[in-house]
Amino acid sequence: MLAYIIRRILWSIPVLLLLTLVIFLLMRSLPGGPFDFVGDKSLPKSVVENLERRHHLDWPLAWQFSSYVLGDDITGGICTGLSFLSGCDIVQSGARFGVSRGLIRGDLGMALKLRGRTVNELVAESFPISLQLGIVSMIIALIIGVPLGVIAALRQNSWVDYSGSFVAVLGLSIPNMVLGPLLIWIFPLTLGMLAISGWGAKPPFFLGVFPNVFDWEFWKHAILPAITLGTAVSASIARLTRASLLQIIREDYIRTARAKGLREQVVVTRHALKNSLIPVITILGPLIIAIVTGSFIVEQIFGIPGMGKHFVTSIGNRDYTVITSVTLIYSLLLVTGNLMVDIVYGWLDPRIRYS
Repeated sequence: MLAYIIRRILWSIPVLLLLTLVIFLLMRSLPGGPFDFVGDKSLPKSVVENLERRHHLDWPLAWQFSSYVLGDDITGGICTGLSFLSGCDIVQSGARFGVSRGLIRGDLGMALKLRGRTVNELVAESFPISLQLGIVSMIIALIIGVPLGVIAALRQNSWVDYSGSFVAVLGLSIPNMVLGPLLIWIFPLTLGMLAISGWGAKPPFFLGVFPNVFDWEFWKHAILPAITLGTAVSASIARLTRASLLQIIREDYIRTARAKGLREQVVVTRHALKNSLIPVITILGPLIIAIVTGSFIVEQIFGIPGMGKHFVTSIGNRDYTVITSVTLIYSLLLVTGNLMVDIVYGWLDPRIRYS
């Protein structure tokens, strides 16, 4: 197990670097630059050149990427040793400014359009909120989806099954941009319950991520956006749980367990449900990331100061460091989620071996 985890982590490093390079090049291939406009006004050419020089955007692309990943000091040192390469004079003259310490040392660089703000500061402020919202949404999706799928499978072709299937299809059919305003209209505006916007979490008590679960101020703000995000996911989980459980309960070992006289509750929970959750666990990794990245619209609807706003605005602003860093963080979450899913496989099914 440990060797498998280490091997997966090592393989994820070149994948993340390749993804960073692709996003880095794609953003710079778009027309326009981060300093072409400030608001609705265009800047003089001399000012744009000075700003680009300050943030090393006048360097060749290879050295810009090297500076982002390795840091200015290492990039300048490499260029000193390879001074015959084109662009080295520019790098050597600008390396002393120290815009970035490099991704390998945890420095995501300076935000280009937010004066004096680093990407690390933006992520530290907004990412825990997006992660809190994603975790609560996934918990709600599991609480709704798994029991609904189990009940529908055990009562196949009954009114319970048809009602569960109808609810699942309804949840998949209503987009977040419709469900969110509808919940706002029903609960805060009509019934006077819960909060319309904002995020009421007090300082987290664990690893800077998880809020105090007994804090009503947090739940007052989190329930509606979490339901908005978790509804579609719970519908997918319910449909997959139902289909998987229907297949499992027809297996020979389930009939053998019933023939031994085991109670139906034991047969379902101990034998059938555990194995039927393997397909559900398979999609949990991508679903978690889908919830976190899908929170962009929900954060805008409910006025949540999460990381989604930085992801959206950085594209229009051509803020290269912010969009590259945010994409890298979401990719790292996806890699971590898939690794956790693979680890849970071994607990659900002891026959699975890591090789």
